Order: sequence, then C-alpha cells, then structure tokens
Amino acid sequence: MDKPKPVHSVISITPHNNTNRFITHLMKNVLIGCLVVLAGCNKVLVRFEVKVQGNAESVFITGDHQELGTWNPGEVEMKKSSDSLFIHQIAVKSGTNLEYKFTQGSWNSEAIYETDIVPANHMLTVGTDTTVVHTVRKWKDELVTSYESITGSVVIHEELFSPELNNGRTVLVWLPPSYEIIKERRYPVLYMHDGQNIFNSQSSFIGAEWEVDETVSELVKTGQMEEIIVVGLYNTDDRSAEYSPMHNGKKYSEFLVNTVKPFIDKEYRTRPGRESTAVMGSSMGGIISFHLVWDYPHIFSRAGCLSPAFLVDNSEIVNRVSSARTAPDNILIYMDNGTVGLEQEFQPALEDMNSALEEKGFDGSNLVYKIFSGAVHNETAWAERVHLPLLFFFGK
Repeated sequence: MDKPKPVHSVISITPHNNTNRFITHLMKNVLIGCLVVLAGCNKVLVRFEVKVQGNAESVFITGDHQELGTWNPGEVEMKKSSDSLFIHQIAVKSGTNLEYKFTQGSWNSEAIYETDIVPANHMLTVGTDTTVVHTVRKWKDELVTSYESITGSVVIHEELFSPELNNGRTVLVWLPPSYEIIKERRYPVLYMHDGQNIFNSQSSFIGAEWEVDETVSELVKTGQMEEIIVVGLYNTDDRSAEYSPMHNGKKYSEFLVNTVKPFIDKEYRTRPGRESTAVMGSSMGGIISFHLVWDYPHIFSRAGCLSPAFLVDNSEIVNRVSSARTAPDNILIYMDNGTVGLEQEFQPALEDMNSALEEKGFDGSNLVYKIFSGAVHNETAWAERVHLPLLFFFGK
C-alpha cells in the first residue's frame, strides 16, 4: 500500500497598500539596525600596559574620555596582572584621539618616567587595535619638589587648612622685586587657581608651567605693568567639584573670601580693596574665577578666564548671566579660547557668555574676548598669552 503523499499548502497573498507600507517600514528599520551594528563594529580595542619598577598595590588610568574616568585620578583602576604589570582595555571608535595619564589614585601620585619632572599628557590617535606600554620609574609623591627654578621670591605655606572644605592645600605667595626693598609699599594681589601649575614645571600637571613669575617680572622690568603679589592655590583631588559653583564651588569661594584673603592681607603688605584684587584661572578654574567676580564683586573686581569650561553643568553659569537683571558694577572680565581639541567643545558656551555679557552692557572697556587660532588646552598655550590679562588688569 502506497504511503500517503504529504500535502503542501501554498498560500498566495496579494498585499494591500497598508501591507506594502508595513513591509517597507519594516525593511527600513532592519536596514537602520544593520547600519547601527556596522557602526558599532567600527570600534577598535586599546590595551594599556603599565610596568612599574618595584612592587605596587594599585595603578589607575585617567584621561579625557568617560572610559578613562574623565580626569578623575582615582576612578579607573587597572587590573593587576603581576606585581609589576597592570593592564586596562577599552573600546573606542577608530580615529579617536586620547589623552591620558597614570596615577596611584591621586594627582599627588602621578607616574614619573625618565626624568624627575611631571610629564605631559600621553596622546594617542587610535586607528586599529593598539597596545601601548609604559614603564613607570617612580611616582610624584616620591619626588622632592624644588622651587629653585622660580624667578623672584616665593613663600610656601604648606597645608593651609580650609574649615569651609575641611581640607588643606599648599599656597604659594610670589613677591614682587621691590617687596623687601621698599618696606612702606603695598601691592595689588592676583589670586590664581591650580597653583602648582603657574610657577614651577616640576610640580605642574603636565610638566609645563604658566611662567607667571617670568612674565610678571619682564612686564614690570619693561615698565608695562605695576608690581603685584601673586597667590597660587594648589588644587586638590576634588578640583572639579571645588571649581564648579553647582557643586563645592561656593564652599571653595568662601574659602578664598573668608580664609585665604584675610590670611594674605594679614601676613603681607597688600592693597586689600576690591579695586586691587583680581582672580584668574583656566578651564574649570576659569569658571570659578568668573563666579568669584560675579558673586563677590565687593571682594574681586577683575577675573581672568582662560579657556573657561562654561559648558559644564549644562552651561549653568551662562544661563545665570543671561537671566540676571543687572550685572555687578565696575568689574573687568578677560576671556579667551583656542581652536583645537577641547577648545572647540568649549567654544559655543563661550560665545553664548560673550553675547550675554554684551547684552548686559559690557564692551571693550570692561570686557576682553579673544580667540587664538591653533591654540590647544594646556599650560604651555596659556603661558603664551597670560600677559594679556595681566596688562588688562594691572597695565600702566
């Protein structure tokens, strides 16, 4: 007896217009999904290997991307492969530019290599899967900081305590040439953030300094500006929070106003009035400088904001200025920016701030705004133009 043959049912469907549209929409979504997958496949792997001389309990990597902790020195811990080898791996898009450093958890323990100088940021453009190897000779906290390279006289106040922030930091006080000669003279004061970066390349974040001591000395010598006292406040591992008005910036401001300035005015022959008191910083230091002159105009009358990161916290400080009914009277504001890398990201918020200030009546007499083509976001670039705010504030 023959086996029954299977019956195959063939169903023919003639799609209606709605069905056609559905299929077309479905195909589009599938195509978009494929493109997204292909874009994701364009990522490459970057493997960081750190070899340390001697044993180390932990090594951290920090840099300008979220996968690297966004410059938080104690966020991204590398995997310990052996007593002397640490590894970390990330995936980024091909063509990504990376800046990074290694620490033992804080900026006081940055990696040191061939020389006893804090190095510049490592820079890497990633095209394909890449492995980079670094050999660390020692750490920054093992160095003995020398101030011999500073031009002029500097007084070091270590661990000046802040009751406002419940922490301490080093404060450097640079004194002008005539300070020990003309005992009756009093001097204007410039307060600067990131104090370890302004006088001394050995203590600087990238091994390069602002050269404020050399620049002020030369401008005074050539008769272009009056003599001033420069106060450099070291930053801490909480730098980003302390320099942000939306976080600990108000406490940091109170530290300057209620602790640092009274101390400086007591210990040194200053001209303590607002008209003789300025503040200056870069990046996040530019934000807190602006905040200080805007919210404490009875204390500070001049703010230098080099490459200010006005875009952080959703441009909150720009929005405050835009919505303010009036601006403080008799203040001077200097703002500038470069055009390369991080400077490009900062530019839109800087343009918005300039427009907001002009709407409040600021003009060339009390506002300077400059763009430097080709300039990058680091201490070397700021050293090349720090003379401009100095002359704007203290020029003869």
